[in-house]
Amino acid sequence: MDADKDSNGTPRRRLSPAVRMQQILDAALVEFCERGYADTRMDEIARRAGLSKGGLYAHFGSKDAVFEALLRRSLTPPSLEGMPEPDARVPSREFAAWLVERLYGQFAEPSGLRMLWLMIAERERVGHLLEFWDRQVLGPYEALLQRALAARVAAGATPSVLSRAPWLALSPLVHMATRELLLGEPDAAELARWRRAHEDLLVELLDPATRLAG
Repeated sequence: MDADKDSNGTPRRRLSPAVRMQQILDAALVEFCERGYADTRMDEIARRAGLSKGGLYAHFGSKDAVFEALLRRSLTPPSLEGMPEPDARVPSREFAAWLVERLYGQFAEPSGLRMLWLMIAERERVGHLLEFWDRQVLGPYEALLQRALAARVAAGATPSVLSRAPWLALSPLVHMATRELLLGEPDAAELARWRRAHEDLLVELLDPATRLAG
């Protein structure tokens, strides 16, 4: 098949290498999740991406290479853009709202959940990448929360359980993601209630003296 035409003989629209790469990885994610790694073939990834098999091999030399690139794409550290200054004077609600927005934006979207499922299913194959993901993605969230807590305590705030175990801030999201993988996506109202409860929990953990109405 002509590399510049799709399976129907229609001329392909030329895309930049970066855009084409994302298109391939998006297609691979769907194929790996639907079929599993062992049963996914390169020609199926190519077809879903709108490429010839030769076009796919121009970007990736093997299925292993596609799989590793897909996982590495998910290993980007969190963006700290817009983080409230980690200072005792910043209201705990403001910081909690920002953190929840970041967490759910990165981990609770469909593509993020598919990646979570894929990493669990293929953990024996990609254990080294999972360790890297733990350091580069989860670790920075714990570190920024630790900085915020240290600033509050230094200014006279009472130390909280999060001072000792900042990873607890991530626990409700892990619970929600696991539940969604097992039982399906919650509706918008349920997700909103879940996020609000997560935010309320963080407020109380950040400031033990806080008593929320209701």
